[in-house]
Amino acid sequence: MILITGSNGVLGEAFKKLNNDFFFLDGKKKLDLRDYKSVDSFFEDKKFNGIIHLAAVSGGIGLSGNKFQATLLRDNILMLINILDIAVKKKINKVLITLSSGMYPPNAKMPYNEESIHDGPAHESSYGYFYAKRFFEPAIRSYREQFGIDIIGCVPNGIFGENDNFSEQSTMLPSIINRMYFAKKNNEELKVWGDGSALREYTYSGDLAKALMWCYKNYSSEKILNVGSNEEVSIKNIVYFIADAMKFDKKNIIFDGIKNAAVFRKTMDNSKFLNLSKFEFLSLKEGIKKAVDWFLMSIEKDSNFIKNYKKV
Repeated sequence: MILITGSNGVLGEAFKKLNNDFFFLDGKKKLDLRDYKSVDSFFEDKKFNGIIHLAAVSGGIGLSGNKFQATLLRDNILMLINILDIAVKKKINKVLITLSSGMYPPNAKMPYNEESIHDGPAHESSYGYFYAKRFFEPAIRSYREQFGIDIIGCVPNGIFGENDNFSEQSTMLPSIINRMYFAKKNNEELKVWGDGSALREYTYSGDLAKALMWCYKNYSSEKILNVGSNEEVSIKNIVYFIADAMKFDKKNIIFDGIKNAAVFRKTMDNSKFLNLSKFEFLSLKEGIKKAVDWFLMSIEKDSNFIKNYKKV
């Protein structure tokens, strides 16, 4: 049996659709991964062959760009260390942990390859989260070397899909879906931070869950691995894909070039993973259509869907 942490998140929910023997851990209400005593007690009467560690404290510019940098740094590192320490104690066969494409230095040569992780400072927009995720890389190396555990680290790019956190404080793509829905409902304009020229790579959550399972079964190395779609699209086109799926008039979209749009580009070199796995990803436009359709179905079924949505 494989333990999946962070199973209430968009990626964790995608794992629930895979036909595997999983045990899903659904966030702080069931187990606070920051507290080792609680983690140790939880594992006492359970037997897992592996762990896929997805749980994270993260968010868009609205959360990470102000006063929560220490929380982002502390909570993510505490969760990781507790997961690795319990894996050592329980002699768990395999551990997959997820890093973040945002951790790469903005000034590093692009597309970012796995070796450039420490080649400069992280972007200031969310440095607490980014440096926590960078810490995962030496943690993998040191725990493999000292304890002989098969730990691997995978670096996804942007993730989206059904069961996402669609609140306004979420990351860019799901928050735009939320805001566009209400702009359409209230016959208002939609204002988007930045001029829309910034470039992003996003991977549909269903594809990423399958890709990570391929890594879990087939990859073993201290070297981190960039995993995800290599389709790079401007924020403007992403917003327009959402508008097409939602039938929102594009004339009512206003790009505010004054507001901070964070990193202009953070393209990853995913060639190593693609060459190893031969994986084929859904196009971004198709994936967005799936996510928007799910969002519309959910909110039409329950008008309090967003308000009541449980965050990881």
